[in-house]
Amino acid sequence: MAKTGSDRSRRRTHYAVAFAAIVLAGGGAVAWLHGDKPASGAPAATPAAALELPAATAEPASTTAVGLAVPASSAVAASGMAASGKPAAAARPPEESPAETLRQVQLALSGGSPEDALKAAQTLRHCATMSRAPEALFAVRDQPDLMPANVKKALKEMGGEDGVSNETIAQAQRDQRRCQVFDAATLARSGELLQKAYEGKAPGAALAYLQSLQSPDAKDKADPALIARLQADVRQAAQAGDPNTLMSLAMASGDMARDLGITPAQRSGYRNAYVQIQDELVPGLGKGMVKVIDAVALMNPTAPLTAAQQREADALTTQVVEAWRRGRKS
Repeated sequence: MAKTGSDRSRRRTHYAVAFAAIVLAGGGAVAWLHGDKPASGAPAATPAAALELPAATAEPASTTAVGLAVPASSAVAASGMAASGKPAAAARPPEESPAETLRQVQLALSGGSPEDALKAAQTLRHCATMSRAPEALFAVRDQPDLMPANVKKALKEMGGEDGVSNETIAQAQRDQRRCQVFDAATLARSGELLQKAYEGKAPGAALAYLQSLQSPDAKDKADPALIARLQADVRQAAQAGDPNTLMSLAMASGDMARDLGITPAQRSGYRNAYVQIQDELVPGLGKGMVKVIDAVALMNPTAPLTAAQQREADALTTQVVEAWRRGRKS
């Protein structure tokens, strides 16, 4: 079946966010096992908070070349923020051995905790991405015109690279080699691990599972009732002030926000709450994060909020920040 104009536009937005994330992180977003270490005092952005992007498919060259499934929030966390508000150089965490990672995934598949299942699922999804990441990065490095204009603009706003660096490609290749410990059958089991993690109430599993089910490359159409339940759980986590969930919702706009089950007013409210929470944790951090969040969101621009929507967003921001403060005291 031919894709509609809306479908193509939606996929282009997913690809654009993915490419911006990997280039901004300078390789940090593809850290083995996503073992991101936040800057001192800053909260970690877990892979569950990531924006899941689809695999490259038979799309026009400008779309296919950026078909990477890179977690945007992990990219931001890995990059850090300089005093100027622009992203600082990415710092990779210590690498875990491929043999140990394989052992942990096998443990999660045969038993383990819901948290083990979530970590294993994220590892498998990451490795599925790495199988095609270097090729896509080479394509964009060698053919700069393949990068959409809105991605170039966003990268400039973020203070990121003007193109794909050799180091970014080299890091993707290293991660691709490390992921060769998994065969195709194991890589295909991330969905069952996410389901296990969600049913076991692992923190962050609802968002990760929802994004997986709604990925354009998902094999089967998800049960609408399950999608609605996951969306409600994601909103509940955001309402409680979970920073990782808030970051993911803050970066989602247009169709991506709709898929996550939030309105434009809610997205704005969560964005502002996230920024305020970051500033309370690390003074000045929120101001720098705004540039990254808004640059990603502008890849899929939406209409300005009405006065009524702005009031709704402001009220939501207050509710979320107060809930987060109560949670810290308990």
